[in-house]
Amino acid sequence: MKRHDHEQMLRLYQHWQASGKSKTEFAEVHGIRPTTFYYWTRKFEQVASAPSPGFQPITIEGPLYKNPGELMAAVQYPSGVRLELYSSFQEVSGSYAQLLKTLTE
Repeated sequence: MKRHDHEQMLRLYQHWQASGKSKTEFAEVHGIRPTTFYYWTRKFEQVASAPSPGFQPITIEGPLYKNPGELMAAVQYPSGVRLELYSSFQEVSGSYAQLLKTLTE
């Protein structure tokens, strides 16, 4: 029983996508059991269709420094959750506002 590593199968998967051949035909030409190739293609397709967990850009509207207690920044998540940061938070960490500005540039 031959084992296939992830990188090797990823290269074959990408080659198959460009080949225009069926999965069974491609597997037979490359000496891979069709069930093994179907397993790996399903695995790569699931990864490709998974939502990206990456960061979303944020923007700071209006002046960066406001009067204590005023809304300084808000982050709206796709779920509807809203995170609001008020200028009084700056008293705890003076560099926090600068960090927010840096993240949005």
